[in-house]
Amino acid sequence: MLIAALVTGAATAAPVVLAPFSGAPPGAPPAPWRLVTLPKIARHTSFSIVDRDGSRVLQVEANGSYANLLHRVDADLAAAPTLSWRWRVDVLSAQTDITRKEGDDLPARLCVLFDLPLSRLKAMDRMAVIMGRALFDPDLPAATICYVWDAHVSPGTWLVNAYTARVMMAVLRRGPATDWEDERRDLRSDFARAFPAEAASGPAPHIAAIAISADGDNTGARSLAFIGDIVIGE
Repeated sequence: MLIAALVTGAATAAPVVLAPFSGAPPGAPPAPWRLVTLPKIARHTSFSIVDRDGSRVLQVEANGSYANLLHRVDADLAAAPTLSWRWRVDVLSAQTDITRKEGDDLPARLCVLFDLPLSRLKAMDRMAVIMGRALFDPDLPAATICYVWDAHVSPGTWLVNAYTARVMMAVLRRGPATDWEDERRDLRSDFARAFPAEAASGPAPHIAAIAISADGDNTGARSLAFIGDIVIGE
């Protein structure tokens, strides 16, 4: 699914610690995390703070649903180039296929939305973003990387999103979890790999937002995932 997200916000100094799940009470995720979805989506993925394995984390549960949990930031990639978190997926569907629009459902994804000027895009890509903003969201980002946990695709695979080439997906994990998995990504390196022309055309863009999502709206999939605190740092 396209990520419809409002990405403007006040600048913050690096490193950036997103509002932590570990210190929040059980229930709704803490502000400024907020639910973002699409107008025609009736069933929304559930996001809640729960106790799991001795700590407080975010539970992400999809059941034929779609939604994003968005946290706006303004992080300088030159000063804060790494993204760290831990996660696990306990339930996922074998019916999904992220290479096709009809199967594009995932049990867990963590997306980085970049504040990339349209002037740095090729004419065709620039027009695609302009059209997407007119049809879906006036603040649709021009470049997004999603780190995903999938049922089938091998870890280490990079894919173009089934809906738009302005979203690149990096598969990090596959299949149900046996334990928590720790992740640490070099965002400058990943941006250069995902968007080589844009990376070569100017300085590294700022991070405009982080989004967490899980969806099952295309296949009716049910999934259950958990994610810990997210840090953008040196």
